[in-house]
Amino acid sequence: MSTKNNGRRGRFIASAAAAMLLAGGAVTIGAGLHADPGQAPPVNTPAIAISTATTSPGSSLYTPAPAPAAAPAGPVLPPSDPVALDIPSIGVHTPLIQLGKAADGTADVPPGEPGSPAGWYQYSPTPGTEGPSVILGHVNSTLTNVGVFYRLHELAPGTQFSVTRVDHKVAVFQMDRSAEFKKDDFPTLDVYGNTNRAEIRLITCGGYDPSSRLYTENTVVYAHLISTHPA
Repeated sequence: MSTKNNGRRGRFIASAAAAMLLAGGAVTIGAGLHADPGQAPPVNTPAIAISTATTSPGSSLYTPAPAPAAAPAGPVLPPSDPVALDIPSIGVHTPLIQLGKAADGTADVPPGEPGSPAGWYQYSPTPGTEGPSVILGHVNSTLTNVGVFYRLHELAPGTQFSVTRVDHKVAVFQMDRSAEFKKDDFPTLDVYGNTNRAEIRLITCGGYDPSSRLYTENTVVYAHLISTHPA
């Protein structure tokens, strides 16, 4: 995908639009497939609680930051689409596919087959630019217990990982924290709201409920850009 639309990605959700987002409500997707006890858990569909307006190009939620904008806190890169994600501490080395919108206007998710990669949500900032870039991955697959983000919950604050971009730059991120959120009470602004630095969100499912055979929560890893180097 080209970066011709990156101008509107620079700030994912403008502060002035927060009231609109709350008033409109957030649309959440993410009910796993059923699985019998003893079999592989259901395919996790990472819930991404973004209102329809947020994912619509041209929406007022893409309003640029008021001028004069404050200088970003920390390093910031120009826009460039991501091609790979590496998290050595949990054995993640995955290409990144691009995720658009589902038919209902919510964010799409990666495929669920074994070996499926993680995906970058193309209406979020590109990794390394100011704002919260969003990467989604499955915790398992249709046939196995292990998906690309199977060990995401193991990450600890201070862990470093990297995203390789089309411009042959590697953006190095450091984890700040992780959190578990109920899918029916997802804190949209906390996860997707504006930031004054280059940040990233890694999202998968969690909270597997054996009684319903569904994932009831999302695991969200928060991290920020600390450095870059050539690929």
